Amino acid sequence: MGKEMRQRGKRGVWYAMAYYKGVKIFDCLDTTDEKIAMQRLAELKFEIERGEYRKYKIPFRECARRYTDDELSLKSKASQVRYESALRVHLMPFFGDYLVGQIVTYDEVTGVSMVTEFFKKLGHLPESSLKKVARVLRDVLRMADKDFELPAIVYRNKGFYQKQFLRQEELNLILGLLDEQHQAIAMLMAYTGLSLGDAVNLRWGNIDLNTAMIRTVRSKSGQTVVMGICAPLMDLLKYKSRVRNLHDDRVFRVKTSSFQKAWKRVVLKIDLSWVPRPTDLRHFFASTLLNRGEDHLVVATLMGHTSVQMLHKRYGHYDDDRLKKAVSVFDVVSAKTTPIKKNG
Repeated sequence: MGKEMRQRGKRGVWYAMAYYKGVKIFDCLDTTDEKIAMQRLAELKFEIERGEYRKYKIPFRECARRYTDDELSLKSKASQVRYESALRVHLMPFFGDYLVGQIVTYDEVTGVSMVTEFFKKLGHLPESSLKKVARVLRDVLRMADKDFELPAIVYRNKGFYQKQFLRQEELNLILGLLDEQHQAIAMLMAYTGLSLGDAVNLRWGNIDLNTAMIRTVRSKSGQTVVMGICAPLMDLLKYKSRVRNLHDDRVFRVKTSSFQKAWKRVVLKIDLSWVPRPTDLRHFFASTLLNRGEDHLVVATLMGHTSVQMLHKRYGHYDDDRLKKAVSVFDVVSAKTTPIKKNG
């Protein structure tokens, strides 16, 4: 056994240097303890017997390349954007320099592995975002091991649930302080329910001023949305159409980051009890329609949702006037009801 391992470097880290059943083993055993090194070498030999040694020697970067070429290319454009972002932002910086074997190996005593440490580090992410990252990591590692399963993940952050919505007077305050270009984007979002990314990327080809309709595709879901254009928005779009660049089909020539910075500056100037986000413009659209009594399925369709379930979960917030109006039906009922007289 001694000839199958060598100590290297000033720290005397053990390396496996052996042949087993015709397979060359040359691995850093990541320990200066000879007994632990012998145990890890035995584990590598067991991997060879199970036919798993070579697949665990594949670099994560190679698996990511295969995933991008073979799996990601088959998904919808919206999914490609989301999953590529998860791979680039979260997975490659953490796992990019490691082999699959290093990533999936775990300590049987503590139950710790690189995977569990990774999800511990990202525990602050909302559950929906973390599930997306987990799905991509699983599929990437399955490029080397098709039977790979992720360990159980504890989701500490269940996500954001809207408790407060922009009121019309708050929206007016914000619009009044935004510059012309950013004000136009905010109005479009508030009166159509489009997300910031979809609003910034809107094209004149999506807009029919003659029929007062907008037809576009949500980048997040790939769902086609069709909506009417209200009067304030129509005035805005007609003005912008007169000064548009005929060689550029974009309605706005603004980046999302620019709008976010402008929005943040303005919101901090206003003395509100809460801090609205750009996405609250989309929530304003939905909650306003719901409070005005608009049909739930119509609102869900305008928002690009396939059902009203998400509508109830995210935007089912009613103001005091709407709640009082709901129970006012009993005013008529009580007027027709004869009060019960007490005996005696």
